[in-house]
Amino acid sequence: MRLLPALLVALLLASATAAPAAGWNTAPAQSVSDASVSPRITPIANTTNHLTIPPDEIQATGFNETGIDVGTAVASGSRQLHQRHGASTFEKRFRRADSEAARRQLVRGTLAAAERRTAQLRQRQQTAISRYAAGEISERELLRVRVLVDAESRALLDTLDRISAAQQLEPDYSMTSGMEARLRNIEGALQLLHGPVSKRVRATVTGASDASIVYVEGSSEGYMFATVDGSEYVRETSLGSERQPTQPDQFAEGASGDTNRLDVADNRASELYTWLYERQRPSFTYYGTSGIYELTANHPNGRLTAYLDGGTTNVFYELQHRQLATVQTTETRQSVNESLRLEVQRAYSTGPLFVEVTNNETGAPVDATVHIDGRRVGTGGTDGVLWTVEPRGEYTVTVTTANGTRTSVTVPER
Repeated sequence: MRLLPALLVALLLASATAAPAAGWNTAPAQSVSDASVSPRITPIANTTNHLTIPPDEIQATGFNETGIDVGTAVASGSRQLHQRHGASTFEKRFRRADSEAARRQLVRGTLAAAERRTAQLRQRQQTAISRYAAGEISERELLRVRVLVDAESRALLDTLDRISAAQQLEPDYSMTSGMEARLRNIEGALQLLHGPVSKRVRATVTGASDASIVYVEGSSEGYMFATVDGSEYVRETSLGSERQPTQPDQFAEGASGDTNRLDVADNRASELYTWLYERQRPSFTYYGTSGIYELTANHPNGRLTAYLDGGTTNVFYELQHRQLATVQTTETRQSVNESLRLEVQRAYSTGPLFVEVTNNETGAPVDATVHIDGRRVGTGGTDGVLWTVEPRGEYTVTVTTANGTRTSVTVPER
């Protein structure tokens, strides 16, 4: 069951008839600024633009319903426990070290181990992405790998926090600038290995939250996950082709005088997220010499975290949270039979999708199970409303009540 935005209440739909009926109501969208400076940033009316896999690069799509998974939960917990044990061991050894040279040797060794493990996690994730795009593994297996990588990367960040905090344990010890940059480089790489959708799925497999429905898109070098979590639409997108760490950092090279690298990156981001910059200035940071620049912003419709690459100057990893109450739907599809009215409203491609089922005669909400192209995506609950994610291309929404009554609508490709 999902929240109904206030604006939907005001929508006036065509009156029902006894025979099955279907039709579109289309509302004009407000214009948005042209984001052609990056074809992978898609303009969205009345909210932040978002990162998208180019349609001609998408090789696989699908929904996955995740429930409790004991095997994945145990593996995830084991990986976190291993890294936390390593972090604790580091602290103990650091305290016992009897010289600054010994402490620096310990820190360098721990950083080297973190670098190796980060590279292994990144490779494991990329292999899973490529295999999913090639049709070798399912959405379920891709999400499973992502959950394991997410869990361990978060634990590794805790190790880095302890290394950084170790300077407060011994007043006579301090990290060299090279060690600081190395730590920040690893931290930046780890930020790319976890995200909100992955975290939500991890909570599901461990039993900490209800089942989650995730829509997945994959290309040979990227993925997009989208889900509805409570009152939010949550989106996680990664485009490996937009990350070129061996290329010169154009943001750093563009700095001069009173303009530093963050100013240059900020100017670039303002071209990509025009709606956001019209309302506020986001926070910016960068990670060592990695060429990774992080933008964060809480805006009127939700939250945005975007990572720009200094080599390409483009966004290559993006996390979006969108409050459902702020979603403005633009098209409505409905179907009516003798007992049910099904209404489907969409906002933008792969964005939030609103589904409502009511009694055709009384207008009372009806609890029904919702399928999209035969895949279960949730139930309406007592208010008859479900928010889910719109898939790409043409699709059919089918609802079935407890007594077996069913109706469907087909939504055309945009």
